[in-house]
Amino acid sequence: MSLHLFYQSIFTLSDCFVTGFSMVLPLFSENGLLSRLTSIFLGFAPSFLLLSIGYEAVFYSALALVLMSWILFENALLHSSAVKNLSPYTRNMEEHIILQNDNRYLQLSDVRIPLTFMVLFNVAFFGTGNFASIASFEISSVYRFITVFSPFLMAALLIFKLFIPFMLVICAFSAITKLLQIPRLGCYFLVILLSDVMTIHFFFLVRNKGSWMEIGNSISHFGIMSAQVVFVLLLFALTNIYTTDIHVRSASPSSQKVM
Repeated sequence: MSLHLFYQSIFTLSDCFVTGFSMVLPLFSENGLLSRLTSIFLGFAPSFLLLSIGYEAVFYSALALVLMSWILFENALLHSSAVKNLSPYTRNMEEHIILQNDNRYLQLSDVRIPLTFMVLFNVAFFGTGNFASIASFEISSVYRFITVFSPFLMAALLIFKLFIPFMLVICAFSAITKLLQIPRLGCYFLVILLSDVMTIHFFFLVRNKGSWMEIGNSISHFGIMSAQVVFVLLLFALTNIYTTDIHVRSASPSSQKVM
């Protein structure tokens, strides 16, 4: 019995080491946009997979592919719009202006970025389970780190697992703001504004009549959206550690890519 506990402790320590070490490695990767994001996606993969059972591993891979496709789409859209709007005579001048000014003003078309972010953020939120009901999470997913029943530690591991997809979405969002050279603070305010609008919407949908399930669902939806406003700001500050030194080449229309 003691030998079994010894091997179990060794496996638990090795899982913890792999989890912690893999999340630090992206900080030492190349600062290119695609290189850094690929390192972030691969760095958080061991942590998520060790806490996953069943389809959740496929969900992580699908979410990463969707985020990479989003970045590539924005890159292609940026290049095509630059080629369409600039004449050959003004290309060199425009490139010089872009190099001098890191950011530009927000435009109406930039609203698509916060809207897409909100969709992907909520997909990441509910992709690993229904957070409104903790019973929908499989406790067996934390057995690789702890086998003794400990409600608080198990809940902390489940919340950590829930935050990993958030990290991917926000890292992709920050990378796109750098790619398009738009003010990050302005995009953050748009995200918070959309979150507040959704919070007010669910506030007016709160019910005090009907079945207990309907009342509970309406309250949980409002509570989740209210908490999302706070969590988004905290996660933006946390992911800034990984994305602050991402380097994006000049969005020159003469080049085929800027990443």
